[in-house]
Amino acid sequence: MRSIVIGLGETGQPLYEILKGAYPETYGYDKGHGDCLTKCDFDILNICIPYSKDFIEIVTRYADFFNPEITIIHSTVPIGTTSQIPNAVHSPIRGQHSRMKSDLQNYVKWVGGELSDFASEYLRDAGFKVMAVATSEQTEAMKLLCLAKYGKDIAFAFYCADIAKHYSFDFGYADILEWDGEYNQHVEERLKRPIISVGDERVIGGHCVVQNTKILNEQHPNPMLTEILKYEKGDKNYKAWGICNIYPSAVIGDGTNIGWFSEIGNNVKIGSNCRIGAFAYIPEGVTIEDNCFIAPKCTFTNDKYPPSGKKDWLPTLVKRGARIGAGSTIICGVTIGENTLVGAGSVVTKDIPDYEVWAGVPATFMRGKNGN
Repeated sequence: MRSIVIGLGETGQPLYEILKGAYPETYGYDKGHGDCLTKCDFDILNICIPYSKDFIEIVTRYADFFNPEITIIHSTVPIGTTSQIPNAVHSPIRGQHSRMKSDLQNYVKWVGGELSDFASEYLRDAGFKVMAVATSEQTEAMKLLCLAKYGKDIAFAFYCADIAKHYSFDFGYADILEWDGEYNQHVEERLKRPIISVGDERVIGGHCVVQNTKILNEQHPNPMLTEILKYEKGDKNYKAWGICNIYPSAVIGDGTNIGWFSEIGNNVKIGSNCRIGAFAYIPEGVTIEDNCFIAPKCTFTNDKYPPSGKKDWLPTLVKRGARIGAGSTIICGVTIGENTLVGAGSVVTKDIPDYEVWAGVPATFMRGKNGN
């Protein structure tokens, strides 16, 4: 059985070592490390690289290069990713990084997808405990939900610690944790509470919990998930002035400024070096690219026929360098072109091509790139 592991990081390296012990013809590859990457056929392609927007394209290129009978995705990915890759199954990694190799051998290795029986036999013969399910969507969801549940428990532990500090009693094992520990001694297993001790720093570290909770929240938004995202580690490289309501799941680029009393909704994407004026309303479904100017009191919408309960929600795209004048309203489902100008007080109801000036209610063409 010839197999290769792509990605020799904190999860890929221990997986490679286990597989190599069972299958001598197992090879590993990582950027600048591992075995030489030469074109040849492999029976099994194991993927252990972090998820990115190009993940499917990258994995597909590896599959075309190595021509495997089956590709096993061990990475944590959005629900529905694996099914877009030919002859692929999903088998998420579980365990703590500090003891990953032993955890891999002790946890059940779940496998989801049409070829899960084939993958299960391969993993079982390598010494893994295996559980097969029919679809990769199930294993993708279980891994994301597992990380989100852990994040929720940490976020609530932060909340408990803040309550304890406010009333000057101990959060530690003398008080709140002691209460929960004693409670756990008298209830059945399914009702026991997690015991999580936290310090003074209000961040969730590592590169799994928050990052993958973002993935889940983008697909299936939930207020509980946004609470987890509030504790993301790292400095924000944008400036929000005064009182603003910026959802933790919003992605905002470097150098962007946001004016007073603006609302930036769930999963909104704003690029770098943008200016968002005061009292702007930008709800979920809006993407604003780099170097855009959104003047004060601009209102974006996301529901074509409100309130539709998301049934009639449509995405809106503002392309690079666009400028939207004060008090304008952007009806959802439109694209505002690159380096366009929308006059103040306009109501945009249709797509605007690149480099044009539009204004009015509804907004109409005024002039083009050459002033015509």
